[in-house]
Order: sequence, then C-alpha cells, then structure tokens
Amino acid sequence: MLIPGFILGDPHAGEEFWLLADVLLPGEKAPYISGRFYDQKGGFLLRMQGSEVVENPGNCVFQSFGEGFRLLQPAGEELLSLRTEAFANGYLTRIQGKLYDKRGSLRMESSFESAKVLGEIQRALNAPVRLQEKASCL
Repeated sequence: MLIPGFILGDPHAGEEFWLLADVLLPGEKAPYISGRFYDQKGGFLLRMQGSEVVENPGNCVFQSFGEGFRLLQPAGEELLSLRTEAFANGYLTRIQGKLYDKRGSLRMESSFESAKVLGEIQRALNAPVRLQEKASCL
C-alpha cells in the first residue's frame, strides 16, 4: 500500500525501536527519516533524526547517493536503503532493509521493490510530523 508517510513503533517510548518516514514537503526530493535502529540480537545500532545519524554506537556506515541513502552494518550487511523517484504527479520514496526492535524481533523487511511491515503501523501520515511538532511548540 502506498501512503505519504508513516510511523512504526512509538517515538516517545524511550529507547524502544521506532521509525518515522515523514511526508515530504513541496520541493523536497530526499527522504526524511528518523528513528532508533537495532540489530537482530536487539543491540542498539544507531539513532537518526531528519535523515542524519545523531548516535552511532554500532559503527554503521552512512552512504549518500543521488536522492537517497543507505545504512550498512559494520560487516557490510544493509540495514536500510531509501531512494526517492520522481513521477509525473509527485515523488515516491522506496524503503528497503531489515529492521529489528529492541527484543530482536523483525519489524520490517524488504519485499520486492518496497518493504513489508511486521506488526502494526503506529500511524499513517498525511502531513509532515515535523511541521506538527513545530506548531505545537508555538
């Protein structure tokens, strides 16, 4: 299913797994991702905020390319890959990878050219969360 953006997990749950694939603003092409990521054993790998790595105890590698990026674990295994493609009526960001929660349970995995979410999506988004957060701070 195509949705403008989503939240997987709970961003306010402390050190638990979560992923925010935020809705892009007009004119944006690069993915806007935030979250806490763990390995298959539940070890904390990294935290991202606005597609920037802000904590990286797992020594993951961030590789930027064109309109996307990929995150690799130190052994070279792909954690997450995102790329945004332009279409006549807008943009589509493809998300692939294997994401685990703090207990080592699989929460998302690649499926063809997209991703399959395991468990429930916290919330589908129609508007960017980062704008809603700024408005609530005023």
